[in-house]
Amino acid sequence: MPDFEKVKENYQPLEVTANFFVLYKDESTWLEGWISLEDSFEEFLSIIQGELEYSWDLQYVDMSDYITFHIDLQDKNKLKEIKNNKELKSVRQLEEIFLVVLHKEIKYRIIENLPVVFEWFMETYDPRAI
Repeated sequence: MPDFEKVKENYQPLEVTANFFVLYKDESTWLEGWISLEDSFEEFLSIIQGELEYSWDLQYVDMSDYITFHIDLQDKNKLKEIKNNKELKSVRQLEEIFLVVLHKEIKYRIIENLPVVFEWFMETYDPRAI
């Protein structure tokens, strides 16, 4: 009989990845790609911050200036906010994950009102993959 305690101790959870898109307040500066979706919301934001600082050649990015969402694939126009570990855990369970990180000055919450986000989503999403 297997030693279940040892199995749990050595268990390596599968990596969860997501498509992501970050849009700056000018709505013409963005970053897109794939990202590992960490268990901790704070750790996830830290990774995004590092990507922005590196890609946009900035000394410091204040992640409190950004709001994180995922695209609800049941209602493809809506962005659903992710605010904490519980919501992130729920998103991690999805088969296909599309994250959108918007600067707080951007008020739109429907992707059709964000042309760059809408184009990215339409190019990236394949409904047959689910």
